Amino acid sequence: MALPRVVTPTYELKIPSTGQKVKFRPFLVKEEKALLMALESGSDTSMTKAMVDIIESCAEGKVNTKDLAPFDIEYFFLHLRGKSVGENITVKVPRPEEFKCCKDSTEDDLCEVDINIDDIKIDTSKQVSPEVKITKDIGLKLRYPNLDLVNKYATAGENISADNVFKLISECIDYIWDGDEIYKGKDSTKKELDDFVESLSSGQFGKIREFFETMPRLEHEINWICPKCKKLKPLVLSGVDSFFG
Repeated sequence: MALPRVVTPTYELKIPSTGQKVKFRPFLVKEEKALLMALESGSDTSMTKAMVDIIESCAEGKVNTKDLAPFDIEYFFLHLRGKSVGENITVKVPRPEEFKCCKDSTEDDLCEVDINIDDIKIDTSKQVSPEVKITKDIGLKLRYPNLDLVNKYATAGENISADNVFKLISECIDYIWDGDEIYKGKDSTKKELDDFVESLSSGQFGKIREFFETMPRLEHEINWICPKCKKLKPLVLSGVDSFFG
């Protein structure tokens, strides 16, 4: 006799960077197992791969994770986790730097904070236009890097090096315009794009860099309460890593 089949519910969310509506199901035990194994490994690469694999398994229809920005992946996964495990998470937050509220305070102090996943938002308040004007006639349109690009140029646990910043930006050029002429990034060689970026003045490059520095992020403000003296300090948590207890 065949065992009963459990029907899983379907939910919907909107991809932050594109506005695309996507339906998805909660992740199953086999997918949660892969996630737990990635967490136990302590590897950022394994964790990223697990998140992407779970999104691709749970999303209905065509969702190309290679086209999504890092904050899209984080937002999608966080809400997927909420519908799969529960909307509320408890996070142990370390003491903020330079917040010495009492003589017994130490860097090892932790504050447990309960957070509802629905309260975690994508902060787009600093987001700037992807179209950057370089001169009167010349400009370019940028796109956010996907996770593959970020992992390609970032060293685990460290910021992207100055040299790799230039390489990353070159690969995020959608197209360049010169008057009425359009030069698509995908039709240009890597050397041509690198040479174009390196030919810019510091001021011109600063306009491009601003696009990436203001990239939206998952953010949520909490009150960090000292476990010893109970004094509090407002603190903004950002990035998906901050919301895993």
